Amino acid sequence: MKVKLSPVHVGRSLPLFLSALVLAGCASSTGTPKSFPPDAVSFLGLAAVPGGRAASPDKSGLPHELLEDGQSYADAFDGFGSGFAYTGRGNRYLALCDRGPNKVQYAGGEAFDFTTSYPNRFQWVDVEVKAVGGEYRVSVVGRATSLLTDEGGRPFTGKSDAFSGPDPDGNARLDSEGIRMDPSGHVWISDEYGPVVYEFDQSGKRVGTLALPPAFLVAHPAPTLAEEMETNKSGRYTNRGAEGLAMSPDGERLVVAMQGPLVQDGGLKGSGLRFLVYDLAAPSAGPAQYVYVLDDLKTAVSEILAINSHQFLVDERDGVPGAKGRKLLYFVDLDQSPRPTEVSKVEALPLGGRSDSIVPLRKVLFADLGAILNAAAPFASPAGLPDKIEGIAFGPDLPDGRHLLLATNDNDYASTFPNYVFAFAVARDALPGLQVPRLAKGVGLEK
Repeated sequence: MKVKLSPVHVGRSLPLFLSALVLAGCASSTGTPKSFPPDAVSFLGLAAVPGGRAASPDKSGLPHELLEDGQSYADAFDGFGSGFAYTGRGNRYLALCDRGPNKVQYAGGEAFDFTTSYPNRFQWVDVEVKAVGGEYRVSVVGRATSLLTDEGGRPFTGKSDAFSGPDPDGNARLDSEGIRMDPSGHVWISDEYGPVVYEFDQSGKRVGTLALPPAFLVAHPAPTLAEEMETNKSGRYTNRGAEGLAMSPDGERLVVAMQGPLVQDGGLKGSGLRFLVYDLAAPSAGPAQYVYVLDDLKTAVSEILAINSHQFLVDERDGVPGAKGRKLLYFVDLDQSPRPTEVSKVEALPLGGRSDSIVPLRKVLFADLGAILNAAAPFASPAGLPDKIEGIAFGPDLPDGRHLLLATNDNDYASTFPNYVFAFAVARDALPGLQVPRLAKGVGLEK
């Protein structure tokens, strides 16, 4: 496995696990709870940012010109909900745009699954959650835009044909889905096309590559899903690759969540997907792999968020909008008992993701975000609950001591849904092991 990381990650000797804390509550820092109370998470408010042609320009400096689909602007400030990360400073977050618009069927676009020459980027945003007159008001302000390039300055693009071979490190196409900032201030982004994880500086220049094992790659990349799935019998299923990304608060552990099972694990007919756990102090050792079992064949994993070095929240959702949509947050613990089976040497998982020899991660429902939002009915769109809630991040604690949890949706750069930033409060005793990320002392933000 090829691993190329920036010098900041070479020779680290910090411990992989933080010392265990013995805390009372529903989820101690060690051990998996049986359940969480229904009021562990409550809705506070939202901000809605218009999408489609009504989207305002971002701070990229790109020309205000239409892309190939004739509907989407190259400099639009929307589509930023595929990933969401707290920087550890004030109210500043990173909001990740994915590969760009691909929902409009334009002439000739079928050869590229209607993707466009969208320049990949992430947005720097300030999110304020403020109590006013007994209710909470949420605001989102775009502060800067970082356009993504490789080490030589070549821009990354969402166009699906921008590849030269099976090695994702040399390709220009990027479907960015997960984003996290490490304690040094570097930005890590998972690429669903690869699948691969890239490390960027704050300006958006790539400084490192963290390759996934060869079994996750497709041998014959192609510009369309149909062609890739016809010619590849193993590797990531197209558009269900490296989706979620979690960084432990100490910056030593990186977890990559596949959106769905690998082709050899059943693809769309399987329910067991793989989590890859990297020790960034020794990345060349390769990641441990564990199995997460989906609720059914209609759901997928969109994000994973670190609570601490071994406990995580997993965003599992379907693609259904409105009152019938399922948008769930599950709690998982890598230190569960019995221990989950390490499956890096298992070539193909059973369709159900488990067997007598495979113990998957045990998941406990933490919050039904869809039910919470539908009960509040706060939506700015007549379509109601958005179909794709994909970004989740903790923020600074609220003045009353409760934890702040933010969630964003991927609106696919369309006018069907705005880009929402949903704000939730988490009861303080619900996650006693929570460690909100903080940037290292002396490291500032360039934006």
